[in-house]
Amino acid sequence: MKYAAAGAALLLLIVFALIAAITSILTSSGTPGGIGCVITTTNSSSQGGPAVASLDGLDEEQQSNAALIVQTGFQLGLPSRAAVIAVATALQESKLRNLRYGHLDSLGLFQQRPSQGWGTPEQILNPTYAARQFYTHLVAVPDWVQLPLTKAAQAVQRSNTPNAYASWEPLAQRTVDGLTGSCATVMPGEQAAAVIAYAQAQLGKPYVWGAEGPDTFDCSGLTMRAFQAAGIAIPRVAADQWRHGQRIPIGQEQPGDLAFFNMQADGPGHVGLVIGNGQMIHAPNRREVVKISSYQRRDLIGFTRPLSRSDPR
Repeated sequence: MKYAAAGAALLLLIVFALIAAITSILTSSGTPGGIGCVITTTNSSSQGGPAVASLDGLDEEQQSNAALIVQTGFQLGLPSRAAVIAVATALQESKLRNLRYGHLDSLGLFQQRPSQGWGTPEQILNPTYAARQFYTHLVAVPDWVQLPLTKAAQAVQRSNTPNAYASWEPLAQRTVDGLTGSCATVMPGEQAAAVIAYAQAQLGKPYVWGAEGPDTFDCSGLTMRAFQAAGIAIPRVAADQWRHGQRIPIGQEQPGDLAFFNMQADGPGHVGLVIGNGQMIHAPNRREVVKISSYQRRDLIGFTRPLSRSDPR
């Protein structure tokens, strides 16, 4: 019993720490306007979610890298002009591909050089790291926002062909406009933390089909009550919860999103609440209790982000 109690206490400490981290991360990131968003590039119209138009013939790899560059800029609180400069630069330097080769020791999306202090080869080949490095150097350029794109990019890159960046500005602008039009609003950190805190408090409670608490739950009863605790109304059953929220591509899920499994004729048969690091809180079935599990399963369908509207009740 002592070991079980110690294990339970440790689990609670881990979850509380996770909630604190979620609140900090989600409230400190986002666009310059203060509205956090995750850029999606997956056309999910066949599943009922938002479709993203083709970005001027860019292929999947190029779109993904462009989305990462734009998202990184927004997470740093930079205006969209920074993203246009960064995307144009990456188009010129690598055609938006994470190249493992280049002139001399140049590597990656921006052809940054380890020998010039941009980082190790492994770091530069991490697209997020490379984008952050570009933005760090860009914002250090005096009056960079007012500069022509060619001069701003050249101040960072010091290229042998500085005028070449200008030819990519129209495509970069259209790409950034297209991607920012596909923003999926991030749930405010306080709301996400409240949803997860409610679900965490139900750990260990029995599963009963059709139950909505407070002592027993089924999977969608748990998620419905968790969102109610944060002032957000969502439908009662998993299939309707799937149709209710905004679809989030796999890999772009955030704490507070819903994970769905086991597609049936009328929709998913199971739902859980994402808490981060590939984990969710859910009420699995009548043989188990509310618990934390991995959502990396073969029957994973996808994720949604519930609409942040007030609970009318």
